[in-house]
Amino acid sequence: MLKYLEKSTILQVIVLFVAVVLLWGGALLHPVPMPAPVSYGPLYEVLYNLSLPPLVGVILAMLMVLAGGLLLNLMLANAGLVSQNSLLPALLYILFMSADATTLTPTLIVGVLDIAFVSMLMLHGTLLAIPPSKICGAAVLVGICSLFYLPALSLLLTYLLVAVNYRLYNWREAMVMLLGLLAPYILLWTILFMTGSLMENLQAITRGLQVVHRTIGDHHALSAFANLSLALVLAASIFNLWNHLKERTVVWKKNAATVMLTAVTGTAMLFYTQLFPVNLQFFALAFALCGTHLLLPERRRSIHGKRQWREHINDILFILIIIAAILA
Repeated sequence: MLKYLEKSTILQVIVLFVAVVLLWGGALLHPVPMPAPVSYGPLYEVLYNLSLPPLVGVILAMLMVLAGGLLLNLMLANAGLVSQNSLLPALLYILFMSADATTLTPTLIVGVLDIAFVSMLMLHGTLLAIPPSKICGAAVLVGICSLFYLPALSLLLTYLLVAVNYRLYNWREAMVMLLGLLAPYILLWTILFMTGSLMENLQAITRGLQVVHRTIGDHHALSAFANLSLALVLAASIFNLWNHLKERTVVWKKNAATVMLTAVTGTAMLFYTQLFPVNLQFFALAFALCGTHLLLPERRRSIHGKRQWREHINDILFILIIIAAILA
């Protein structure tokens, strides 16, 4: 099945849109309002206070996820991390972003903005470092994400690990990153200072960073099993790709590591929501890359029967991933 999908772009597009309809069909038929803010996020509060009709919120969320998946696919293909002819990364991203999603939420918005953040940190050509402008841009995006959902400051963990991987040890690069991170806050704080609510905002940030949850959320047995299954496939895909990084070029390895390290941010953000069921949106970007290489490994010389057996297993796994995402 997967090998036929890989050969036909039209078939891939059909599967992609069918998956979107299956995942969002229920939400479109029975739209729910956007959830009230539960964490510090002034930009999300502005969006929430617009009181968008429930159906509009669902449509915006669905279109954002779809556009994000296609942009991510393009980014990964341009970096040489996936095949130019494959839409599988977009599909896997959409599956994780849409599993258990019903409308526009701060975590969904952050999940889409993560794509721009990672794009800023990708290497191109033979360069093994990123310019200061992109360092600043990535930090600005972290600041913007945190204004939608404060725990998104955990993206700094990914940035710092990428900085170590790229050997960005210069104090000037650290200052550029800090100034970029503070830029959205400086603008916000200037406005709040003029309106006399700056101290209230700073207190809200402090409270938001202190609220850490180690809880298990409400769940049904079937959806919990589906969620756990997807989490296990995610872990297996990350381990699989990490284990094969040594076979790649330096630039490929660094770019792949940048995408994979977003899973560190996702893990940190779990402690600000709930540990289980796992919010798969936090890991959608990493799974788009790792899951693709798990399901479509490079064809190596092997016994024909063994290769055919592996393809059948991957086909079954692919179908089970789609079913689990619908049930989660």
